[in-house]
Amino acid sequence: MNTILIVEDIPLVAERVADLCHQHFQYCDVHLVSSTQMAKESLSQHRYDLMLLDLNLNGDDGFSLLEHASSASFHTIIITASPEKATKAFDYGVLDFITKPVTEKRFKQAIERYENVTQNSRQQISQLSIKHSGKVMFIPVEDIHFIQAAGNYSEIITYSNQTFLHDKNMEQLTKMLATKFVRIHRSYLVEKNKIGAISNYGSGKYKITLKSGQQLPLSRSVYKETFKKANALVSLLPIYHFF
Repeated sequence: MNTILIVEDIPLVAERVADLCHQHFQYCDVHLVSSTQMAKESLSQHRYDLMLLDLNLNGDDGFSLLEHASSASFHTIIITASPEKATKAFDYGVLDFITKPVTEKRFKQAIERYENVTQNSRQQISQLSIKHSGKVMFIPVEDIHFIQAAGNYSEIITYSNQTFLHDKNMEQLTKMLATKFVRIHRSYLVEKNKIGAISNYGSGKYKITLKSGQQLPLSRSVYKETFKKANALVSLLPIYHFF
C-alpha cells in the first residue's frame, strides 16, 4: 500500500488530488496538510512513499520543504501553478512536475512514472542515503555487512563496524534490495552471495554464517521457503547439523 502526503493549501485542489490518488491506486493511505510546518511535522511522524507538493503555500516557499526532505526515502511530484519553477525543482531531485489545473491524464502519467521508477529501483539501487550528524550520507550497498531491525527503523551495519540508522523499516528495505538481499529473519537482512553456510541446531533452529564469519539467526519458515526449496543455492552452501 502506498502512503501519500499531499501538501496543498487550497482545499478543493487537495481533495481533487486525493480523489485521483484513490482512483489510481487500489490501496493507498492519503494524508492532507496545508502548510510547510504541518508537512514537516507529518514527515517526522509518518513514513511516506510519495509526496505531492505545491510550491506556494499561503506565502510559504515549498522549496524549504524540499530542502528539509532532500535525504528522505520517498519520491516527490510537484503540483503548482508556477511552471517557471520547474527547473529549480528538478535540481532537488523531484520525480515530475504537474501544472495546475490538474487533469486526470497528466496525473496518471506522473503516477505511472512514479510506479515505473519504484519498480526499476530494485535493479538500479547501488547505495542507500541516510542522515548522519545532520548531513546526508550515501552508503554503497557493497559496504553493507547486514541490516538489522530497530523498531520502526533499520540499522545498517557496515564491514567497518559502523552502524547507521535508516528511516525505512525492514519490509521497505527488503523490497528495495530484493535483487541482492534476502530477509533471513524478521530482524535481519543479508546479501545473498555473502552467505557462507547454514547451520541446523535441531528442533527447527537454524543459523546462517556469513563469509565474514558473522553468525545470524535464520527463521524456520525462511529456511523452508527460500533455502530448502532453492536446491541450486543450498547445494552451494555447506549445511552443518548439530544434534
